[in-house]
Amino acid sequence: MPPLPSQPLYQKIKEDILRQIKDRLLLPGDKVPTEYQLMEQYGVSRITVSKALNELKSEGIITRFPHKGTFVAKSAQLPPLIREAPVPSSHADMPASMTEIACILPSVTDLFSLSMINGVQSVFPEDTYICHIFQSRNPTVENYLLQRCLELDISGIVLFPQDQPFFSKQLLSMQLQNYPLVLLDRYLPRLNTSYVIADNRAAGELCLRHLHKLGHQRIAFVTSTGRDTFSVKYRIEGVQETALSLNMPEYAVQLVEFLDKHKKFSHYQELFRRLVTQNRVTAFITAESSTCTYLYDLLASLDIKVPGDVSLMSFDKPVCTGKNPDFFTHISQSEYLMGREAGTLLKNRIERYDTNTYHRVITPTLHVHESTGTVCL
Repeated sequence: MPPLPSQPLYQKIKEDILRQIKDRLLLPGDKVPTEYQLMEQYGVSRITVSKALNELKSEGIITRFPHKGTFVAKSAQLPPLIREAPVPSSHADMPASMTEIACILPSVTDLFSLSMINGVQSVFPEDTYICHIFQSRNPTVENYLLQRCLELDISGIVLFPQDQPFFSKQLLSMQLQNYPLVLLDRYLPRLNTSYVIADNRAAGELCLRHLHKLGHQRIAFVTSTGRDTFSVKYRIEGVQETALSLNMPEYAVQLVEFLDKHKKFSHYQELFRRLVTQNRVTAFITAESSTCTYLYDLLASLDIKVPGDVSLMSFDKPVCTGKNPDFFTHISQSEYLMGREAGTLLKNRIERYDTNTYHRVITPTLHVHESTGTVCL
C-alpha cells in the first residue's frame, strides 16, 4: 500500500528496506545500500537516512560493522529454508550499536593536535562510539578522506580543515546534504556549518599588550607560514591593531614570514642579527610553538640571550629539550576545550538530530613565564 502523503520520508526508507527483506531481495548477511547511496536514491539529507537506519538497527533488523557497512541481521525474521550468507568474521565480536565518527586533522603528531583529538574523544563513550583519526596533510588528501568517510557510512566528522582560499566541492556537497560536520580551529567563509575556533585576534592583542607593558617598542612577528594563513592572519591583525591603539609607530611591528625550520641556522643568522642590532628589535612573537623553539636555538647560536638580550613568546606552549617546561611565555588556546566543544556539537547532532548551526569562539589566555622580561638598555 502506497504511503500516505504525510508519511515522513525516513519512514518510507525504512519500509522500503523492510519490504526488500520480506520479498527476499535482501537476505541475512546481505549488505544494505550505504547512507550516501540512499541519500542519492531518495533525494534526502543524511539525517533522514540515519534516522531510518537507526530505527532498523534498534529493532534488530540490521547491524553495522566498522569499515564494512550495514548488513541485514542474521536474526531478521525470514523463512527458515533461506540460507544465511556469512557475516565477515573480523566483526563477529563488534557490538551492533557502535557508531563510527571521524576526526580529520592536517597533522596528528604535534601536541596541539593531539590535545584537540583527546578533547574530541572525551565526549564519546568508548562502548558505543568508534573514533577514527586521519591525517590529511594536504587539500587533495583531505578531499579523499571526506569522500571515503561517506562511502564507509561514517556518522559524522570533526574536521580541522586545510588552509586554502576555497573550500572543496566535497565540503559543499556535504553541507547541501546536511551531513553532520563540525569544523575545528578554523572556519571556512561562505560554508554554513558549525565550528569551534580560538579568538586569534584577541590572542594577538594579549601578546602585544604584554610586551608593551614590559617596555618593548620594536617587535618582530615570526611565522613558518604566510600572513594570509587563517589563524596567522587574525593574530597579526590583533597585534597590529593593538599597536595602533597604543600609539606605537608604524615600524613597531615587523613581519618575518615562511621561516623554514628545516634549514640550518646559518641560513637565517644574518637576518636575525640585523633585526636585533640594526632594527633594534627587542622582542619576538612566534605564531607556532615549533617556530619558537627553533628561533630560541637560532638566537643562541648568535649569542643572543633570552630573556637577557631579547624577549621571546609564542602561541601555544613550546616544548624545548633540556629547558624548564614552563620557560616560555605563551598564549594558550585551550585546544583540549576546543576539541571537547567540537565533539559535543557533533554528538548532539548525531544523537538529538540537532541541525542548528553553532559558532563557538574560545577565549585565549596568557601564561607569563621566564622568556619575556623588561627591555634591556
